[in-house]
Amino acid sequence: MPLLSQAPSHPTSSSTLRTLIRGFLIALLLIGANIAAMFVWRMYDPTPRLVTVDLGGIMQTFIAKTAESDLSDEDKRARTETFARELDLALQGLAARQHMIILPAPAVIAGAQDITEAVEKGLKP
Repeated sequence: MPLLSQAPSHPTSSSTLRTLIRGFLIALLLIGANIAAMFVWRMYDPTPRLVTVDLGGIMQTFIAKTAESDLSDEDKRARTETFARELDLALQGLAARQHMIILPAPAVIAGAQDITEAVEKGLKP
């Protein structure tokens, strides 16, 4: 049984190999943790979706229905202003909840989902 003073002063090839394997495994573990962190980050902070809404069409439909009613001009104007405020608040809330950027439909040529019908359904009393 060798004494500590008689231990070899240079590392053996097996200890060097173990050190390299440990280093490789630690690097692999760090890379895996980094990839997992990126996936979690993307899951909780997704890129906002671009969607469109035909605001002109929604307003025209509301104004046409309001024009057919027996309300006075002042009441029609007040209802239209209230509807415009409600529409704005609904779109802001939808954008925040669904992590969307909402653009007017005429501003987008192609490639964005149109959510006009869903917005109209949400505004029905």
